[in-house]
Amino acid sequence: MSVLLDTRAVQPLDRPDYWAAGIAEHFFPMHIERILASSFEARLSGGQVGPVSVRSIRGLPHRVARTSRMIASADPECILVYFLRSGSVLLEQDGRSCALEPGDIAIQDTSRPSTFEGHSTFDVLVFALPKWYLEGQTGSIAQSTATRVAGAQVPLVRLAAPFLVGLGQAASGGGGLAGPEGEGAAAMLLSMVKSVYGDENTFDRQARSNALFARMQRYAVQHLHDPNLGPEQIARVHFVSTRYVHKLFAASGSGVSAWIRDRRLTGALLDVRGTDTPIAMVAARWGYRDPASFSRAFRTAYGRAPREVRAGEEGAR
Repeated sequence: MSVLLDTRAVQPLDRPDYWAAGIAEHFFPMHIERILASSFEARLSGGQVGPVSVRSIRGLPHRVARTSRMIASADPECILVYFLRSGSVLLEQDGRSCALEPGDIAIQDTSRPSTFEGHSTFDVLVFALPKWYLEGQTGSIAQSTATRVAGAQVPLVRLAAPFLVGLGQAASGGGGLAGPEGEGAAAMLLSMVKSVYGDENTFDRQARSNALFARMQRYAVQHLHDPNLGPEQIARVHFVSTRYVHKLFAASGSGVSAWIRDRRLTGALLDVRGTDTPIAMVAARWGYRDPASFSRAFRTAYGRAPREVRAGEEGAR
């Protein structure tokens, strides 16, 4: 692979500045910090594969930070795909961080602040995919920044590893791969990225499930007064199966009925203790069809009937 930067070309004291200037030229402006007191060494090589820039970075431990001011001064508007070949690195962005092991991949968005930190001598491939090339999926892909995709656990990543290494090798010399070959190789990389991070990826499906579950919870809280509230009603309103409602609530650690009951009784306890509302009206307010069933549920939860709790509160006052 064509060598673009090698810190050994300059004196040890000049190497951090040399590296920062070179990275700004071949990537974008960044702030470089050494992690160890020993001499800083790093090497950047790479080439072009169709519209995708491929870079190989090898170096001793150091930290690279990209700030909002740096982004304002220069942003190539790319999604960076990291593939770690050896060592260990830590990526941070959007309030998330992930530690990569050899064979893992992760992404960063050049348009938002981020950090890259090599914890040991490392060797990483970086593929810069222009956002215009992502076919309208930039938003969904960028939702998973700084999220580790483990090569040992995700078959697609494990199968793609030789291809990614091959792309790095193909980017060597003479400007890399151009023409139909470069376009074809870049399209294969894009297909992999879309499969892992795009509209149908695991992370996006989980995000949609979380958003739907939050809407279901809000709906349930707003309808605790309705005696008919239950998994069937929640499913009907949200156009999903009752089984799926049970699945989402179970994943949170509580069944649907138990979740509804707990919130009804919590609200009812506050009314019993803090208001003079008749018990029958408290029962109706919190979705119970009659005072007797309310009293039974209340006693089961708190060990005393609603009137006993209220009498104790009034006696204390």
